[in-house]
Amino acid sequence: MTNDRLMLSTPARRSLEERLAQLLEERIPRLESEFASSRDPLAETALLDARDEAARVRRALATAEPLEGEPHDPTIVELGDAVTVRREDQTTEERFTIVGELEARMDDTWVSARAPLGAALLDSSVGQIVKVSAPEGEQRYEVLAIERQG
Repeated sequence: MTNDRLMLSTPARRSLEERLAQLLEERIPRLESEFASSRDPLAETALLDARDEAARVRRALATAEPLEGEPHDPTIVELGDAVTVRREDQTTEERFTIVGELEARMDDTWVSARAPLGAALLDSSVGQIVKVSAPEGEQRYEVLAIERQG
């Protein structure tokens, strides 16, 4: 399921709806007020960025298909799955949910399917070691568990 269609799980859709409400009800009005009173170019840039983000979130919500209706193979990591991993040089486990790029910005535990870690985890299975190129060098993660979110 690594195609370019925008797929959203129910939790991701809820998170984006909350983000859009926060932008429209709080952030954009506050930035509009700041810019109106100061005419500061930085305030204008922040306002334009917030409006752009709201437009992207609106488009995503309008065009995304529900992830829950897609066929799912519980033995491999797919978009929307929560994956428990352990880096080979550590003892602690980490859990990430593989999501699309837009949703990845909404939560620290959501990893974009296009990010190095997300791309490495896609199509892997429990017990598999995946290699991830990172700025500090190659990291190796063992896939410990896969759970469908939604």
